[in-house]
Amino acid sequence: MKKAYNETWIANLHILNKAEHWAAKKLLTREQLDQAEKAFPQQFYRPGIFVKIGLFIFTLIACSFASGFISMFIIGDGGQENISIISLFCMAGFIFFLEFLIKKRSLYHSGTDNALLYAALGAAAIPILSLFQDLQVWQFCIIFFAITFAATLRYADLLTAAGSFLILILMLGDMMIKFPIGKAILPFGVMILSALVYMIVRKIKSSYYHDCRKLIEILALATFYLGGNYLVVREGNAMLNDLNLPFAPQIPFAQVFYFFTIGIPVAYIFFGLKKHDRVLLITGLLSLALSVYTYKHYFSPFTPAQELAIAGMAMIVLSAAVIKYLHTPKHGLSDEQEGKRKLANLEAILVAQHLGQTPGEDGNVEFGGGNFGGGGSGETY
Repeated sequence: MKKAYNETWIANLHILNKAEHWAAKKLLTREQLDQAEKAFPQQFYRPGIFVKIGLFIFTLIACSFASGFISMFIIGDGGQENISIISLFCMAGFIFFLEFLIKKRSLYHSGTDNALLYAALGAAAIPILSLFQDLQVWQFCIIFFAITFAATLRYADLLTAAGSFLILILMLGDMMIKFPIGKAILPFGVMILSALVYMIVRKIKSSYYHDCRKLIEILALATFYLGGNYLVVREGNAMLNDLNLPFAPQIPFAQVFYFFTIGIPVAYIFFGLKKHDRVLLITGLLSLALSVYTYKHYFSPFTPAQELAIAGMAMIVLSAAVIKYLHTPKHGLSDEQEGKRKLANLEAILVAQHLGQTPGEDGNVEFGGGNFGGGGSGETY
């Protein structure tokens, strides 16, 4: 599908963001940063966060007024058909102005275009929900997934990307809970689907979908873990089977979910450290915290005060031990702040070539106060 935003500008924007990051660390001089801005131009309108929020709210209000104005001429007796026609008119208008402003005003996730996109999607949902009320949940999911997925492909919007993934999970769940065996294997279905989505999005290298890819990775890792978490599975099983008991009953294959609850966070942390993947590492740490809560919820012999004291002491001791161990970089890891470390990234050489910088005799490229080795990834994380 053809993309709405200028792909070259987006690629240049990512390069400039990295260049500004390096300049903030004194790895690029002001002159080199100016050269980068000339070599990689982009003309998107990207206001500050508060202006973006204001534009978003103002655009939504304008869309509401426009919808009300159109409805005065078509509302008729207020039947579902008339409301659907109004919604389709509004959807077409919102999409027209969205495309027009992107092309003529060079908007790029600036608040106005986000609001117009969401208004168009909301307008598209009204006739589907009102005219096809007999459809089952999974059938609605197929329709809405197609819409949000198409919107993600064209506009690379984070909310539509997250919506597409969550709709996919909902569709799977609704289809599986209709059968007794489906309820039993639902956790494994969620885990398999999450793993497949994660592997697919990891192959996306386009800078156009950079943020969407990161978000879907996080959601896929989270749902993969939640699908195997003992607490989620046990309580979810009781909810799906309408078991109104003080405590959710034990589930089949409990030992398997014990293993998943502990093993998945450990695997996330291990591979996050090994591959220097922050998404895996942070998701693993959060998952480990939920695993500890899961154990506490069912098996902990301590009072809440004792648990907090033990957890606090354990975190202090572990943090001190890790900081001391990594004071001298080991295995590509270091306890030093990122801004104090040297970067070694192959992309630096590529950017340097555009800026007219050439490697020195020792094979390094010097940018300001740091050295960039030509051997690939650096020794610290």
